[in-house]
Amino acid sequence: MKMMNRIRYGTGQAALLLMSLAVLATGCIKNDIPYETVLGNITQMDVRGAETLNLDNSSRTIDLVLADTVDLRRVFLNDFRITPDARMIDNVTGQEMDTLNSYYLDLTQGSADYAIPADKPYTFTVITYQDYLWTLKASQNIDRSFTLGGGQQIGEAKFSTTTYAVTAYVPESVPLTDIQVQTLKLGPSNATMDWVQADGTVVENVDPATIHDFTVPQHFIVKFFDITQEWTVSVEQSAQYITDFSVNPWAQFAYLSAQGLTSAGECSFQIRTAGAGDDAWTTVTAQVDGVSFSGVATGLKPATNYEVRGVIGENYGDVTSFTTEAEEEVANLDFNTWTQSGKNWFPNADAANSFWATGNQGVTIYASANSTPVEGEGNAVEGKAARLETLGGVPLVQIAAGNIFTGTYKTNLGNPASSATMGRPYTARPTRMTGWYKYTPSEVTTEGNNYSAAKHPDAVGKLDYCSIYIRLENWGGATERPANPTVIAYAALENNQVVADYTQFDLKLEYYDKVTKPTHIVIVASSSRYGEDFCGGPGSVLYVDQFALSFEYTE
Repeated sequence: MKMMNRIRYGTGQAALLLMSLAVLATGCIKNDIPYETVLGNITQMDVRGAETLNLDNSSRTIDLVLADTVDLRRVFLNDFRITPDARMIDNVTGQEMDTLNSYYLDLTQGSADYAIPADKPYTFTVITYQDYLWTLKASQNIDRSFTLGGGQQIGEAKFSTTTYAVTAYVPESVPLTDIQVQTLKLGPSNATMDWVQADGTVVENVDPATIHDFTVPQHFIVKFFDITQEWTVSVEQSAQYITDFSVNPWAQFAYLSAQGLTSAGECSFQIRTAGAGDDAWTTVTAQVDGVSFSGVATGLKPATNYEVRGVIGENYGDVTSFTTEAEEEVANLDFNTWTQSGKNWFPNADAANSFWATGNQGVTIYASANSTPVEGEGNAVEGKAARLETLGGVPLVQIAAGNIFTGTYKTNLGNPASSATMGRPYTARPTRMTGWYKYTPSEVTTEGNNYSAAKHPDAVGKLDYCSIYIRLENWGGATERPANPTVIAYAALENNQVVADYTQFDLKLEYYDKVTKPTHIVIVASSSRYGEDFCGGPGSVLYVDQFALSFEYTE
């Protein structure tokens, strides 16, 4: 008789067998245990020849400007520091990098052209439990110039760094056999420049001021590092005295600029409403800077078509058409519209954070709303106003400032500081914000809490400040506010004094960028200036009313 072997399993062995069978049945075990989130930051970097180097851990970018004497193919990374226990990979070479070593970076990424490729960003990956992609935004400014003396030049010379060519322009009255070269710089400051004469003879390290005949283009050999570039330098005659005209229209004014033969007479601009007759031109004075001149046309009407041209003496440039911007309104900027829903007040026509928001929905979990409408003599300048009060003794966060802002609010008890999101779509460019306020400060009792982005121990025991500010931002096409939006303009009021009666304020916006338009507007009023960090004085009360934007030229 055939006997079968009987195997006896203990309790632990049986459990192991069942687990093995489960693995075979499912093919894998799913790991549901989340990894700890550890940000992969670059905290320090030292690059030889860097004129500026800025690290931004919010956008994970490295902004680097190199001196023109640095070889883009051998950029020396002397030192860097990253999050402890993290690793960093150079994604161009695939090499893992050690903070104890130094490295050479080829910012041209092997390109045949001596240039930083615009379509191939140089990136690193910092690895913790997660991967964090960093982008190196490098640039190198080579200050090339070709200028003529004796008032001969019309505007600035035109450079092409792809064909290695440059052309300057002179009036038809200037003979091309008598060109006065003032400066000619075609490469970095450590480059040499040789002149190739018509018969092929090379004059090394030539002085360009000795070359006067430009009836045909002149040729130069520029050498730096192991690179040789052959440049063509031309001078051409032109009947047009005014070139490179540009207009930057706002709602009630426009910035005007042009280049030309500024030595030929008084420089100015002329402007008229589009379609008006020749007698409708009005003159705009200009300031001259070398071969450039600029001015500001004021007193314009919003959303209106205009025509403008540059003028030098009796010479007129081509007519350019443009349209001024519209004066975009901000809803409920006078704070007259409010809607109540339960314990909450909303500064909008509906019971929602549809344009303006407050922190009421978070406060009313524990107390009464602290951002509310008021009206009547002494409470409002006209119609309704907003009364904003800092509350103390609020569970979880200690204090809650009264506030009103353009944006949204959604209570997040896990991280109260993230409940508010600033900003609403807006593309106009106001120059001032005016309004009315009064304020009674109290003593600050708390520096902040564990949810604060920053703490303010120096504020404790001192009088609170109110805060009113406007900020125009560009989100770069993003629909959600980025961690570090580009600030186009800003103006603010902060005060820790008692303002017993309504007082008017006038905030002039400082524009950091007068060309790029904003995509969003942030307007904030708060009874405690550090309220977003849960720092403030319980009992501080701010009233605000009748805000307004203006668009006239202010400089």
